[in-house]
Amino acid sequence: MVKLREEKELLELVRQQAEKSSFYHNLFKGLTIERFTDVPFATKRMLLDDQLQNPPFGTNVCVERKNIARLHRTSGTTMRPLTLVLTAHDVEQVILAGSRAFLTAGMDYNDIVFNCMNYCMWMGGFMDHQSMEATGAAVVPYGVGKTENLIDMLLEIDSPCIHSTPSYLATIRKILHEKYNLPSEGLGLKKGFFGGEAGMQDAGFRKKIEDEWQMEAINANYGLSEIISILGAECNRREGLHFTALPFLHVEIIDPARGTALPLADGVCGEMVLTHLVKEAQPLIRYRTGDIIEIVSTADCPCGNEGFRFLIRGRSDDMLVIKGINFYPESIRSLLSPYPECTGAYVVMVPDRQPIDKIAVRVQVLAGKQNHASLAEKIKKEIRDRLFITPEILLVEHLAGGENKIRLVERWN
Repeated sequence: MVKLREEKELLELVRQQAEKSSFYHNLFKGLTIERFTDVPFATKRMLLDDQLQNPPFGTNVCVERKNIARLHRTSGTTMRPLTLVLTAHDVEQVILAGSRAFLTAGMDYNDIVFNCMNYCMWMGGFMDHQSMEATGAAVVPYGVGKTENLIDMLLEIDSPCIHSTPSYLATIRKILHEKYNLPSEGLGLKKGFFGGEAGMQDAGFRKKIEDEWQMEAINANYGLSEIISILGAECNRREGLHFTALPFLHVEIIDPARGTALPLADGVCGEMVLTHLVKEAQPLIRYRTGDIIEIVSTADCPCGNEGFRFLIRGRSDDMLVIKGINFYPESIRSLLSPYPECTGAYVVMVPDRQPIDKIAVRVQVLAGKQNHASLAEKIKKEIRDRLFITPEILLVEHLAGGENKIRLVERWN
């Protein structure tokens, strides 16, 4: 069973934070806080506004400048990046949490892992590199770009592994086919440790990857840079992501519309709210992640991991209301899986105005399939029949983002 922190301990955390952080001192000013749930939520927008008004780090820095050991940034896929600072202790905790996740995902000293995440300020590069090394694996600090050189190196290594976004496989596939005349399986990948994007929890999407590349595809890296980089990974049972960061975080589930508490119990679906328990530099209290999760199980797993298991159902800020229908863009993914022409990557295009009366979906397909009119019509009908909305379907060979994260929702004026 999941053991959460006691109310007394959480209230003491709130008191200490109000003393150390000008951000929280001002947020709590004039409030009577008798229970932990009396504490107002913090959001990414609040932190961004604070950093804009108080550059470069904002007012939620609780250590002296001399104790700052590392600077990172969030990926900035939903809004401008947050600047993150960490002490040496914070860095150690992030690496420990990350290594727990990768170990849960099956990474070990037998693996040579090419880290194809962005090393430019994003935690997915250097910080995940350190977390992978802590599992005993050999890690190649490759980064993003120069895919031909990457393929050359992968072909030299016996049974290499890769850590990347799942969408990066489309870039590798294109070059591997066109310039090397090799099928995807010819690269010889043993394991793919994927994160940074949704999709891996969809069985059809995962099966496509495993069948094409003849490797084990693992949902290995769910996290938020402003929290602790990696806080979830699946074990070999593939029954949802294990929450692997319980020693470092207090977890709440709330109704995203009302902000009211929901029980941390099997089958509950709501927005995840997190509180730092041990972070020194920029600790957050009752931080709304924006991620809608469903609790799969709170029981201990036979793999030995005590963290509850969960699935990502979407983003609270991505939910769209189209002609009165509540629509989560993530819900399209499972509908694309049966089509062999589709890679599984897509972007939902919506107007930046209310009410939203129409949307378009750019669906990535294999080379030569982008003019397949009957395929576009089949996908449109599937979405209409299952989700009760009728989008325009645009088949494309490439999506912006490729080597980095692909935005699930894009808006136009």
